[in-house]
Amino acid sequence: MALSPDANIYKGFWTDWSRGKIWGLTWTLHPTEAVIFTNCMALFVTLFGAQLWTIVRYTLHQMSSPNEPNISTPHLNKQQVILRNASSGVSTARLMLKLAWKSRRSTGKRSKRAWSIGLIAILYAVLVMVIELFSSKAIGVSQINGGDPVLSRSRHCGIWNDTYYGIVVDQSYTTEKELGLSVQYYANVASEVQLSYEYAQECYMSTPVNNQKSSTCSTMKKAKIPWQAAEGPCPFAENLCQSDSKALVLDTGYIDSYNDLGINAEPKDRLKYRRITSCAVVNGTGRVIGWDGQTSNSNDDPDSREFAYARFGPSTYKNTDYTYSLSNFASFYDNFTVQVTNPYQLNVQRAMGLADPQWSPSDFDPIPELAQVGDLTLLFLSFNGMYLGQVDDPWFSAHGEHSFNTSLPFLNQRYTRDAAISTLGCTEQHQFCNEEDRCTGLLGFDQVQNDNFFNTGLSPQQNATFDRMLRAVVASTLRNSVEYLALTTTPILASKSIASGRSGAVVSRALPDDQWKTELQYWHSVSMSHLQRTMVQWVTGQIAPEPEYLQAPIAEQDIWFCKSLIIPSAVYSSFSVMSIIIIFVFGIFVIIASLNVEKLARWIRKLLRKQKSKNTWNDDHMLGIKAHRNKSPKTTISEKDYEHLHPMAQQRGSEIFEWEKIPPLPEKQEDKIRPREEKAFPSFKDRLSPSHAWSPDNAPPRPRRDSKVSLLFKECEITAPEMPKKAMSGSKEKRYSRLYLRPSLSPRRAKAPSHLDGQQDIWI
Repeated sequence: MALSPDANIYKGFWTDWSRGKIWGLTWTLHPTEAVIFTNCMALFVTLFGAQLWTIVRYTLHQMSSPNEPNISTPHLNKQQVILRNASSGVSTARLMLKLAWKSRRSTGKRSKRAWSIGLIAILYAVLVMVIELFSSKAIGVSQINGGDPVLSRSRHCGIWNDTYYGIVVDQSYTTEKELGLSVQYYANVASEVQLSYEYAQECYMSTPVNNQKSSTCSTMKKAKIPWQAAEGPCPFAENLCQSDSKALVLDTGYIDSYNDLGINAEPKDRLKYRRITSCAVVNGTGRVIGWDGQTSNSNDDPDSREFAYARFGPSTYKNTDYTYSLSNFASFYDNFTVQVTNPYQLNVQRAMGLADPQWSPSDFDPIPELAQVGDLTLLFLSFNGMYLGQVDDPWFSAHGEHSFNTSLPFLNQRYTRDAAISTLGCTEQHQFCNEEDRCTGLLGFDQVQNDNFFNTGLSPQQNATFDRMLRAVVASTLRNSVEYLALTTTPILASKSIASGRSGAVVSRALPDDQWKTELQYWHSVSMSHLQRTMVQWVTGQIAPEPEYLQAPIAEQDIWFCKSLIIPSAVYSSFSVMSIIIIFVFGIFVIIASLNVEKLARWIRKLLRKQKSKNTWNDDHMLGIKAHRNKSPKTTISEKDYEHLHPMAQQRGSEIFEWEKIPPLPEKQEDKIRPREEKAFPSFKDRLSPSHAWSPDNAPPRPRRDSKVSLLFKECEITAPEMPKKAMSGSKEKRYSRLYLRPSLSPRRAKAPSHLDGQQDIWI
């Protein structure tokens, strides 16, 4: 793993520049703090969700409030009361659906409005619950590679000090301690390459089972750097490439410093890197001379040792006229030799592209046919065993047939390699670009560093990024990856196909025709993995065995770089600050609006020049219904209103009544039902005259439902009618269920009109 889950994680506010200066504001919290915060957010969402339902209830209530009191029905009144008093969507749905069900059973008709409101309430309640569950997702940021983006800020971030740089790079050690530091450094590099190899196995070369990605692959900003593999032309002179084998080109495309490597920079300060690796099997005719690779018998004279030489340019550090050599020494020793040596021998030689100045040393001076633009790497392969079948792969080619007499028939026919040394040649070209598309050419490593046109156009942040990317690039070259793999593990995948017997014989299964391409992509995977890993190491301070060999950043751009690495975390949580602000502002607005919903409605109606809102919201409150229904009507009835009394008053000359204000009763005569503070009640004063009569066609309107009056009766009694009276004449009849007032008969009114059967009724 590149980092432990909780190492060097910055907790606090920072900006993720991929989402901009405003929307990129991010808040990273410790796991415990994150749990508390998300729970508080869920409670807040629940609160403003309930208050938002108040606004919805008010809107539905006002949309259904009748313009005139006489339009209202008992069923509508119940709906309005439910909307006014049910504070949650669940309670509203329960009461409204219950009302709708009872209404259907009693009337036989379906209450569409009640059913609709009930369903709306259910949907709203479900919506609020879903929002509560995913509120943490709403305020969270987009995950990267299976984890929340967090900043890694190590106090050990820095660059090598001059002393350590001279020891490990220039190898200018003068004491035993300094030699030990050099050995320690290279051992550490080999260990890191081994870790990159393990990462490449998990994340580059393996196929996920059931789409389950290894947790190892979630330690980098991006699980892997993709590339394209395609056939291409020979990267060298045509006569050096085998005619029956085409070159393989591996192109990474543009690797973004933010998206792929995790350097958190503004878009204008980012860089892009591209690597093209072109490889082909080199034709060794005339260039590989000497021993042909045929295995000698153990009884041969040791003095008859043979050597094979690969002549592709003189070696600079060995001072020889050949590039690489191999002898048949293994065949002159006993069977223990193969048990302590690797049957596959792989040697890597590199020649840097010519540059002025030349920053990096070369292992050999290549012949002109190999010298191309870019860095050249030659890989020399040898094998001291045999294959159980012919191998047509151009790099592993084996067609030398040998027969043996064994008890196992499949071991009797074996094949040796066609040459002692086979050569694979590769060129590596590097390119850097900034966001303004100012790019270097596809050049060698040293040549890229000397591109003044590109270097002079870099910002301070780009300079710091460019420096660290160059260090990661050189550490992840093909030559370094293969060379350090050989120190800890086998650099050849074909080694997994070999076996050795007690006699010392080494055999291998036959290999596929494109084995060299498989090997090349394996090395390239390790190189890309190591590129990612090295970038992380420079920020976290893991680039040196001990922090004392690192120099703390001094320049502003170096300090910035040490604070700008983004990695995924499955432990810490990051939240979007703008999402939090929006939710809080919206929630507070909803809460304030719900507490002042009537005032807000009046203001909106006034602004839109609409009619005034119906004043029924408070009237339907469960604590205000009784007071509302006990309100007295108008204190007086005008003379004009008398014309709308019931026709019964016209049929008999009864007494007329009118409203007036009188002082309250004395304490001892106070009515136990009528509220003490109510000032108005009716009294009968004048007789009804024929002028106040009105026809049956203009009967008075039905009194408003639930309205109440307070009457004081003297010498009267209230009885229910023996049967409903006919209120209207004609063929269409309407029944009124009303109480009738029957005054007690005085001697003067003892005789009643015959058509009333001795009863004088006044309709109230």
